Amino acid sequence: MKAPSSQLVIERAHGGDASAGGCVDFSASLNPLGPPPQAIRAYHEAAAKVSKYPPPYPRELEARLAAWLGVSPETVIAGNGSTQLIYLVARALNPRSPFVVIPTFSEVANGLFAAGSRPSGILTRAEDNFRLSHSALNDALEAGADAVFIGRPNSPTGVLASLDDTAAIAQACARRDAWCVIDEAFIEFADDPRSAASLLGSNPRLVVLRSLTKIFTIPGLRLGYLLASADFVRELRDIIEPWSVNTVAEHVAFACLDGAEDFIARTRSNIRDERRWLEQNLGRLPNLRTFPSSANFLMFAIPGEPARGEFGHHLRQRGIAIRDLSALPGCGPGMYRIGVRLRPDNERLVAAAADYFGAERR
Repeated sequence: MKAPSSQLVIERAHGGDASAGGCVDFSASLNPLGPPPQAIRAYHEAAAKVSKYPPPYPRELEARLAAWLGVSPETVIAGNGSTQLIYLVARALNPRSPFVVIPTFSEVANGLFAAGSRPSGILTRAEDNFRLSHSALNDALEAGADAVFIGRPNSPTGVLASLDDTAAIAQACARRDAWCVIDEAFIEFADDPRSAASLLGSNPRLVVLRSLTKIFTIPGLRLGYLLASADFVRELRDIIEPWSVNTVAEHVAFACLDGAEDFIARTRSNIRDERRWLEQNLGRLPNLRTFPSSANFLMFAIPGEPARGEFGHHLRQRGIAIRDLSALPGCGPGMYRIGVRLRPDNERLVAAAADYFGAERR
């Protein structure tokens, strides 16, 4: 049996760095359309409520999310962003031998470390466009994995496992009595937005993490939620911190969900067009390789980058911030991620990249 990859390490770097002030920020993967207008109105309206406590547990919001998704409220729990819920799941499961499909969002491993676990990585590779192979998953399960964490679509790679493949992954885990935890923080941007939550009825060891932060561009408010079996959600409700969702965040969440489908459809169309434009224009540059993405961001590599971080530094000098992935487990020097933005910003990025390579866009 081929051994899975080595133990992971704590990594704290993230996109959306406040030090990018004054730059066009491609380092954060948010909706380039910005918050919906009703969310901004709700934010200002909520000022009248900040002198009062929010509910200690946001049951009304969870019921509204459940109605939006067409599921039972007993299968939904809301929190202070999906990151809080990653840490919550790690504490609740307390897995002895968790495996994380990498490269991925670093807070998955960080949350497991905080819970006292020692996660290992299931390494996906550039030559396979970072797709998880069934053999790699089986190796991890045979090695004793009792929980497997996977992004869908995955950040930073943009890989979206099909719903059929996701069902097979979750079933393979269940057959070994292992949990399957799927991070769908970017699912609304995906080419195929069908959620793994549709598989919950047949798999009690499946957990699906979701976010309102990314699609509605409200990262400063921190809003996420989780879907799982009613039994597991009850267990989580026993240990989640009270007042995890503040008054302003809750009020804005209700507003975001009003008319959400039209807003999301418009967003998805915009992302698809702009991502394709970026892929085509960045792909024309010498010595830059983009990887296929089904999300609102693109990962690319600059093989043989002369100095670590040089390309990112070049762009920063031109007022553009991107996400350097060189320290992220599963990545390495010369690897970067950019969020998909609106056309004027995307044109500025491509022009600055072409300047770095001394290449003219064709």
